[in-house]
Amino acid sequence: MAECAKDLSDQPAPPAGVLASVFQADEAPGVCSWPHTAVAGVDLTDELIFPLHKSAVVQHREGDGGEVELQLYYGVHVICFDEPETFAFGETLARKAKFTAGEAAGWQPELGWPKVAQMLATLLDKGVLRRASDLDGAQLAVKPGPRPSPLPPAPLETPRAWAECPAIMTELAGRPLELGHLELVVPIFRVAHMAMDAEGRQVGEANVFPKAMRVEVETRWQTCLFEGSRHQSDLPMNVTALKAMRAYWPQMMAVLGQVRHAYLNRFPEARAGWTVGHVERLATVVLALPTWQLMRAVRPVKNGELHAALSCLFRVTDGLRMTMHQMLFVPFGEPTRSPDSPVTAAEIHDYAERNHSFHSEHGVCAGPRAMVEEFLSVILDGKLPAEGLPFGLDSEVVAAVCEIEPALDYGLLGLKAYAATFSLWPAMTRAYEAIASAVADCAGGDSPRAAALDARFRGHVQNVRLATYIANEEWRVNRETVYADMYAQCVRGLTGSPPSDPLSRRLAPVRSTSADLARRTIGGALEAQFADPDLDDGLIVALAEAIFDFLLRAQAVLRLASEVQGEINDHLGRRQPLRPFTGRDIEIHNILQGVAQRRLPYLLDELEAAFGLAIEVDGQTLTVARIPRLDATQQQNSEGAVPTV
Repeated sequence: MAECAKDLSDQPAPPAGVLASVFQADEAPGVCSWPHTAVAGVDLTDELIFPLHKSAVVQHREGDGGEVELQLYYGVHVICFDEPETFAFGETLARKAKFTAGEAAGWQPELGWPKVAQMLATLLDKGVLRRASDLDGAQLAVKPGPRPSPLPPAPLETPRAWAECPAIMTELAGRPLELGHLELVVPIFRVAHMAMDAEGRQVGEANVFPKAMRVEVETRWQTCLFEGSRHQSDLPMNVTALKAMRAYWPQMMAVLGQVRHAYLNRFPEARAGWTVGHVERLATVVLALPTWQLMRAVRPVKNGELHAALSCLFRVTDGLRMTMHQMLFVPFGEPTRSPDSPVTAAEIHDYAERNHSFHSEHGVCAGPRAMVEEFLSVILDGKLPAEGLPFGLDSEVVAAVCEIEPALDYGLLGLKAYAATFSLWPAMTRAYEAIASAVADCAGGDSPRAAALDARFRGHVQNVRLATYIANEEWRVNRETVYADMYAQCVRGLTGSPPSDPLSRRLAPVRSTSADLARRTIGGALEAQFADPDLDDGLIVALAEAIFDFLLRAQAVLRLASEVQGEINDHLGRRQPLRPFTGRDIEIHNILQGVAQRRLPYLLDELEAAFGLAIEVDGQTLTVARIPRLDATQQQNSEGAVPTV
């Protein structure tokens, strides 16, 4: 038995952290007489504890070299048995709460005591196992039963609705925003979050977005006892939500089957096998059904009247959507997947277990494994639920089923807008790096101001690389690939044909007469800011071009996003906004996420603070004005941010 041979602890850490220990056979297996001597600090008589062993998840997966491994996921640990002769040992370990080292030696006798002792020693060293003699009565598990709410006091006493969009945005973001721009700052899959259903519960429950719109609702929380990664977690589960889910489950599954059928009519190739991109779109259009009912301009469902079967369907399906989003966009734990990667219900469930997808900021999924598996079998495999379909549906649910097609269109339009709008963030991180590089070149002389700007932008680039999901070019390209596929597939689902121009072409920068004037203003402002006669003019030009290129790319994003939002407004029967959507407006999404999510100053704010450039940009116009040089206090980082989604 070799020591820990693979350790991911020096890699960028995912939200929960990952440590991989690989057990490799380093000697020929054979029968051992198990002498009563300590090996690797472990004695046959040692009594060992595997705390929370029911939270361990055992999966057979392909290793780095393509070979099959037994992988045991336990908290932040990934324990890999990469030799088949050790698989039975690992499988047995996961079922044991307490045992002696001698008992462990008997699980797979052919391994021999030295090898078993070395494995046990490694597990003890990593904190996976504990010696009973070392515990001294310490609490090893979260106490079962009721738990206090993990949520802070709710900000609101009275529920709000997006009909109040300008007022809400003014309160939360400091600037009004017309309802006709909503889906560009609140993604389609979050629009319904703050709405109340007919049972007085918000659609987003504990995860309402924006957080400032959450209302206090009486909720029962308790320790999760389901086997798997959630077992006796520090985070509780919402048993009130589970009770509602069970009450409406038959109607939920009936609606789910109908949405699945409608989706497959638009994307018939998915009948031959699901891909990650297909499942994300399908989950999103399920969410769009209650969202459509709430947001359509003609006879919308009033806030507080949404049928609970539809709000429950939203919640359970949002868990699937978030898992697919994690597969596509989160490069920690394991590599992201392309939208056309094949995927099955079982693979999704396994991924969710090993990547803590059943955990959220405040709690864990309250659905037992059987319910989760049945949900996946209905939405992906087209199976009937175990208890069959209901004999009838409530009238409000029937009305929703009759509107699946326009709701599906709304969902695809919303994802199309998401692909366009969120394409700004990879472009922004590239711009930060290009500007930082140009500033570093300008700082080669003796100018104190140039040196200060160099330090400032080097700090920003460091934040990009350490604290975002688009920290390097590979991750940015992967993200843009997802957006491009999302855009193209949504167009195809809406029109029956792929787009005439791919997303990359729609987002290409376009120069114009007004833009060229802005470019000259940028150059003049930079020359005045640096004011160094010894500085090579070519360096100022390079810096100006880096800034200008970003502004043109931002304008292309705003142009396409506004076009798609116009389609959404027409589809909903909503009035078109009176003023254009601007580069300042797009930052509202970051502000709504809250201070804890901020990683980097919003670049338009930073260009103003660092270079004295007052920039206004929308899909059609770009203006830049020079402002006086800022003092040290004014040059502090602004509060905008690149999102971490």
